[in-house]
Amino acid sequence: MRKLNKIITTAAMVAAILAGTAPKAAAQCPYTVGPLGRYIAPAIVQGMTATDDGAVEVWCADALDGDDWYFVVDDKTDLRIYDRVDLVVDANGTPEDFSDDKVIDALYCHGCTED
Repeated sequence: MRKLNKIITTAAMVAAILAGTAPKAAAQCPYTVGPLGRYIAPAIVQGMTATDDGAVEVWCADALDGDDWYFVVDDKTDLRIYDRVDLVVDANGTPEDFSDDKVIDALYCHGCTED
């Protein structure tokens, strides 16, 4: 059985880069990279900001460890603040290097019911 490597989350580093400061420490990521080089991170939308080019920057807090994720969507998104989302994160072929991980999709549902 192949042992999957744990990766360190990029959330702390991304937040620090966007804020213009270096991260003090990175926490161990609670996720395992799958065979396609991706992992799912549950999160909650904390904020949304319109950009000058008509896109929307979305800020999410990781539901497990509280780290921040940032990504950009088009202005036609129906994401809302406080939505619970599952972020699809690409490890970019380097599960041991968290600095290049990026959100490639956000899965969510409005009006869904649990059975």
